[in-house]
Amino acid sequence: MSNVPMTRPQEAISVQTHDWGHSASFLELGDGRIYVTAGGRHGYSEDGGLTWSISERRDAAGQFIRGTSLVKLGDGAIGMGGGGVVPGAVTQDPMQAIFFRSQDDGRTWSEPVVCNPPYLSAHPNQDTLLRTSSGRIIYPVYLMIGQGSWRAEEAPVPGAYLKTGHFVGTDAHFFDPHFGACFVCYSDDDGRTWTVNKDGEIFIINDYQGNYAPTYEPSVAEISPGRLIMILRTGLGRLYQAWSDDDGTTWSRPQPMALASDHSPGQIRTLPTGDLLCVWSQHSAEETRAGYTRTRISSAVSRNGGGIWEFFQNIHSILEETFVAPGPIEIVRPQQVHALPGRPAPAYDPKYAVPLKDGHGRWSYPSVYVMKDRVLISHTYTRNERGKVVDDGGNSRLKILPIEWFYGGELPEGESLYIKKASQAPQP
Repeated sequence: MSNVPMTRPQEAISVQTHDWGHSASFLELGDGRIYVTAGGRHGYSEDGGLTWSISERRDAAGQFIRGTSLVKLGDGAIGMGGGGVVPGAVTQDPMQAIFFRSQDDGRTWSEPVVCNPPYLSAHPNQDTLLRTSSGRIIYPVYLMIGQGSWRAEEAPVPGAYLKTGHFVGTDAHFFDPHFGACFVCYSDDDGRTWTVNKDGEIFIINDYQGNYAPTYEPSVAEISPGRLIMILRTGLGRLYQAWSDDDGTTWSRPQPMALASDHSPGQIRTLPTGDLLCVWSQHSAEETRAGYTRTRISSAVSRNGGGIWEFFQNIHSILEETFVAPGPIEIVRPQQVHALPGRPAPAYDPKYAVPLKDGHGRWSYPSVYVMKDRVLISHTYTRNERGKVVDDGGNSRLKILPIEWFYGGELPEGESLYIKKASQAPQP
């Protein structure tokens, strides 16, 4: 059975087309409705996500925010976070994490509270707020430092060719001149006041003589009371992970996961079974070098707190394989790159200059909402047709999948004889 465009599609509860981009976030309300916010638009579902009533564009408190996230608060209210441009900024790069409260299920919102201190910029990814079992709200964010925009001046353009001969881009910040690091804002009073983790920013140390690597777009899940896991986007061919044993106050130094990845973010969640679910862009180094970036969104389950991952599935893919073995820790970029006009053309290995597969497109930035019997996954979606980007009426897909789907179609019975529960997290 094919794993393209997804593994066992006949088991999906629903597959939908929307124009939510990569800003969707979901929350089940007290009356059973599901509330969604995406790109400033808001809506509700009364049937478990099968149909939606979506409003016209209206942003919280009249302010446009990026990367929205929703969270249920302890007093019956709901909270929404997002990225807002710092007032008075000349460009949109200086960002701050802002938080709103709603007492009426999202119909109206309070004035925003800034979560990060003024000396740290904060870029939130979508759908990342977490309320832990203690009631603490965790808001993982990242900062960027450096000059210029997301591609260095005069950097070549990663791209490849379709079989029609048309050129398509394959970039994903592969020549970004910025350095990135992650940190956590947290609140113990339902979002009214915020502080940041006590042990500084989280980035990768490959060598203590100065070989550092940036991290971006973190996602956090609770393994057990007080113990959290964070996954981080990198450009090193892997997702990385860090742990907290004090409810997000301090974190271990990030370490590579056993999950191969291109330069794209993932999301991590706790399933009703108590296991961890990861949804991310799974790619080998060779696939990335050949230009297959953001062309496979996969899922995997860990039954021991993030040590061993199993039950690999394709949520949406142009590639058949569901499991990609993690490779060496190294910077991985597409090998087929093209010079800007007036610059010398680079040389690259001819084996990477073959046309891309039919049906090529790009899908990434999953938003993941876990319910008792199902998981809602929204992700970006575009495809390429004769060199043009086609979104088929919407730039995102929503897939509603039963919990069993993530275990290969059937929940495992009993505990594994070979997989022991994680014990103590690595220390900083």
